[in-house]
Amino acid sequence: MAYVAMTSPLAPVVAALEGLRRRQPALTRCVTPGLVITATPEWSRAMNPEAAAVLLVAGWTRARRVPLLIPGETFVDRTGRLGVRRAHVAVLSDDPCAVTPGVVVARDRAELLDLVAEHAGDEMPAWELARHVRRLTALLAIPASPLPVTRTNRAFSA
Repeated sequence: MAYVAMTSPLAPVVAALEGLRRRQPALTRCVTPGLVITATPEWSRAMNPEAAAVLLVAGWTRARRVPLLIPGETFVDRTGRLGVRRAHVAVLSDDPCAVTPGVVVARDRAELLDLVAEHAGDEMPAWELARHVRRLTALLAIPASPLPVTRTNRAFSA
């Protein structure tokens, strides 16, 4: 397993994921511990909408950062756990890492949603991700969806 440097913009998302793993291990079994992997033959290039929703909800509610999963850099092992070789992070302009190279800066929460959908591409339909996000926010008693509905992507409405 690879490790995320503490200075990485992805580090708070991984920390939020691991915190959630300690409290709700059943919800996080779809994501490999530490998230970042070194791809070996046991990993297949694929997307897992359930795991993407866990990352989205944990990353936004705890760190206000959204991991952008890149097709071709996102893998699933034989048990269905998601791991990434590389992920970008999207943040709002007031985030301290907004000036960090490689970080995608969004104007508002609606644009963050659009970025998630754009990066997922055809491999993860927005409606399927939205279904998992709604389920997680209900299970975790989060008052509202981590990201708002937009005109361009109503599938994320809570």
